[in-house]
Amino acid sequence: MIGSRKRAYQRLFVTREGEPQGDARAVLADLKRFARLGEAPLVVSPLTGAVDPVASAVRAGRQEVVQRILAMVHLNDRAVFNLKEEADG
Repeated sequence: MIGSRKRAYQRLFVTREGEPQGDARAVLADLKRFARLGEAPLVVSPLTGAVDPVASAVRAGRQEVVQRILAMVHLNDRAVFNLKEEADG
């Protein structure tokens, strides 16, 4: 079951060579930005200066989902770093 699930992720997101393909590249870049991947999950309120536990949990959850997708498709760090959103056209 896990193997077939992993292959489904890979068919959807990457080429046989393991590079993001077509629209999947834009989707992965958007998810990376949305989850603020690469940033700490801790969110500090701009109003109070205190840690916002709810916002921090939301960010951590978003990051966990994106990390799961990236792990399933086996994108290397270079490929993840190079994901950039293209201008909406």
